[in-house]
Amino acid sequence: MKRKNAWVALLLAGMMILSLVGCSKSADYSRSYAAPEAAYDTAAMEEADYEYGYATTEMKAAGSVSNAGSNLTGAVAGRKIIKNGDLSVQTLEFDAFIESLNQAIARMGGYVQSSRVNNNTYYRNRMRSADITARIPADRLDEFCDQVSQIGNLTYKNLYTQDVTLTYVDLESHVKALRTEQQTLMELLEKAESVEDIITIQSRLSDVLYEIESYESTLRTYDDQIAFSTVNLSIEEVMRETAVEPETASEEIGRRFKENWQDVKDGLARFGINFVSELPVILLWVLILGGIAAIILCLVRTAPKRKERRERRQALRRQKAYQKQQQQAENQK
Repeated sequence: MKRKNAWVALLLAGMMILSLVGCSKSADYSRSYAAPEAAYDTAAMEEADYEYGYATTEMKAAGSVSNAGSNLTGAVAGRKIIKNGDLSVQTLEFDAFIESLNQAIARMGGYVQSSRVNNNTYYRNRMRSADITARIPADRLDEFCDQVSQIGNLTYKNLYTQDVTLTYVDLESHVKALRTEQQTLMELLEKAESVEDIITIQSRLSDVLYEIESYESTLRTYDDQIAFSTVNLSIEEVMRETAVEPETASEEIGRRFKENWQDVKDGLARFGINFVSELPVILLWVLILGGIAAIILCLVRTAPKRKERRERRQALRRQKAYQKQQQQAENQK
């Protein structure tokens, strides 16, 4: 029995060593296999950096938002690329834009992952805004960005990618090696005779199954991120949209003059609205302050008369005291 136990223990140890060696060889093989491909892609990626920005594409106002980054989703065949983006949009009609955006997301086969909307408040009439995170099929990311630019004023666009090919291949190699070890352990479990051998094999089998589930969970996460791009949209309701097309000097002067004049009119209109809306409060304070001022004025005006009456009363008391003293003096005589 001891010899059998020793034999099983040595066999399990050998399997673990072989599985580790197999994983490392698989990983080395995947790296050596991917290295020429990565070297081959370097020149293409450098060219892509110039053409559409491989790592990041940033555009802010004044004509920066254009067709740059339109080929960002054209990843090299066979590679695992995660593509995401950030968009900032202005709109004159907030409700209509949100409805059109939801329709565009559904039409692309995506869905809204999270949504936060800041509406008007009771005490302050301010413009609305929203932050929406959408999941869009990666192969339709550029099409979705074009749709957003058509229904709103796209002022900022940032598309970026992450190549996870090597990590993905390493994970697949680990899963393959662990599956082989799992099959061998199942065969040993059928042949095991002692309880100690069965417990030892089942313990290792449980560890293998846990590692397989962990690796496969990571692979599923990567698959989801590769298949669906995450797009963060910052939406702002405005009264006037920011110009994103290049302007000449005369056009810029004319636009800024109109904007400043509009600001003056908006300021006067806002002042009138605030004054009229706050009129009840203003009248209440006028009445309170007016009453306090009237009381103070009355006290100031009546102060001399009160002083004169006080002096008369004091003189009268002194006269009575003097007369009393004279009367006592006569009585003593």
